[in-house]
Amino acid sequence: MAISTNPFANYTLSITTQYKDTQTGVEEAQKKPQRKMYHSMDAMLKECVFLGATRFGTNYIA
Repeated sequence: MAISTNPFANYTLSITTQYKDTQTGVEEAQKKPQRKMYHSMDAMLKECVFLGATRFGTNYIA
């Protein structure tokens, strides 16, 4: 980042830098978290009995 002697150029550069940082932050915030995988029904039920209803539908019976 080169600093110019022109104050308007420095002002514009700081605005574009803040815009880029904000854009990067928004993109990071919109990423979905990694989905948790269960390798067995017992592992899922140990965490929470109600997880089956959200994963397999409302007719799920533990």
